[in-house]
Amino acid sequence: MKQKAVITGKKPVLEKATDKNNLVYLIILSFVFLLTYSHIFDAKLDLNGDNFGYLNFASSILHGKGYSSPLSPDYPATNWFPPGYSSILAVLMFFFGNNIVLLKIANGLFFLGGILLFFALIKKITKNAPLAFSACVLLLFNSGLLRLATILMSEIPYLFFSILALYCLSKLDDDIKIWKSKYFYGMLLSAVAAYYVRSVAIVLVGAIILHWLFEKKWKRAVSFIAGFSILYLPWMIRNSIHGIKGRYFEAIISVNNWRPEEGQINTVSAFLGKMAVNFYDTVIRGFTDVLFPFAYVDEMTKTMVVILGVIILVVTFFGAWKTGRYRFLFCSYLLGNLLIFLLWHSGNGSRYVWPLAPFIAFFFFNGVYVFADSILKASKKALPSFFPYVYLIFAFLSWPMLNRMHIASAQDYNPAYKNYFDMAKAVKRQGNKDLVIACRKPDMFYYFSGTYVTNYLYSLDDKKVLKDLIDKKVDFVVLEQLGYGSTGRYLYPAILKNQELFQVVMHLKEPDTYLFYFEKEKAKKKLDK
Repeated sequence: MKQKAVITGKKPVLEKATDKNNLVYLIILSFVFLLTYSHIFDAKLDLNGDNFGYLNFASSILHGKGYSSPLSPDYPATNWFPPGYSSILAVLMFFFGNNIVLLKIANGLFFLGGILLFFALIKKITKNAPLAFSACVLLLFNSGLLRLATILMSEIPYLFFSILALYCLSKLDDDIKIWKSKYFYGMLLSAVAAYYVRSVAIVLVGAIILHWLFEKKWKRAVSFIAGFSILYLPWMIRNSIHGIKGRYFEAIISVNNWRPEEGQINTVSAFLGKMAVNFYDTVIRGFTDVLFPFAYVDEMTKTMVVILGVIILVVTFFGAWKTGRYRFLFCSYLLGNLLIFLLWHSGNGSRYVWPLAPFIAFFFFNGVYVFADSILKASKKALPSFFPYVYLIFAFLSWPMLNRMHIASAQDYNPAYKNYFDMAKAVKRQGNKDLVIACRKPDMFYYFSGTYVTNYLYSLDDKKVLKDLIDKKVDFVVLEQLGYGSTGRYLYPAILKNQELFQVVMHLKEPDTYLFYFEKEKAKKKLDK
């Protein structure tokens, strides 16, 4: 017997049933998060410099120094990262102290919150709860997203605020005056927060504006632009006062961001060549990596990677186009991100694609669903309602990756990094915070030493490297084996050619890690000759 909605003063019966089903889905998703997140959780700090940078900037904010770098004695104002995530960390550190585990859990909660909101967003757009549920379960099994949720980086908070902004946009009624809508303000504040966390959110802002322009909602577009500009203006004024310029343009036109001696791109063909490299590395391989992180792309032939990547790209855009009134919103969001991937400096792989992973997954699986449904409709057959649950097979394929992450979480730091951190701690025990130390990963060394730090000059000319150390008033130099090519390319040759200027004061073995005292006065005399 067909069930009918009963119109009374209370909610209709069908609406109550739907709400109950939604609650069940949300509870299951929360349980899946607890299962996967607890399984892979790693209490250690991740071995990339950026998460140490966020923590150091947060410490400056917390101690009343503003958004500045504590690596130098004068605490210079910085815009190396947008200030949003460090500000979030500073607030958390105010309440919970420098408890790395709790800070990581906060990132995990951002992840869970983002996925639950994403479920609601997909369900509202597609009216397909099984599709929304299956896509979100796969995201909770995604090893790359889980890793980002257990390290102190900005990708997950950015993901949360991006999804929140789009969720609020989807809840806006067509006939409501926006200044009376809590969802408009929620969308505006979330989009601004996303931009303060990661600058790539400018694509999100542009996509929202284009969405309303295509819908001919001029007042909403103008109001959003005005609100965003007002809320972003203080940051622009602050940077102008400190004379700080953006660093993104230099990264875009550099031949190799890690080898400045190679100069800048100065021909159209060279720029197109870089874009071709980025298209393969970041788009073709990147989309495959974030959608199927268990696929072992590195072990595939280039032809197979290209075929698989192109299929994923086509299906993803097809799925984005099949989102009804939101097609221009989502397609412009995808295209805008792709443009940035192509323009950015090379050598990043899928790193910058991960914040887009939920949308790639939604669009791809939506594309598969719509395509399968249209094929069956052409044969006058109906796609089974359980079809989206077939996607869950990918969750089982993801489990071996999570097991490897579980094993790695129980292991100690890599010996090279352990030596590096132990050396920094030894310096801290000396009690002299006014030392200036040159090293490859200054943020890391500062976090454990508390002394002033700087990087060495990336130059093949050892005399320029020495002069840079003198100008920066460096007292000690660290020679490590963290695996970065710049140490062997720039620092080691400079030390080798001027051994009398570098006196060993500490040597840790397996692998060899050195702390040298730098003879500044002798170096000055040598350069003056």
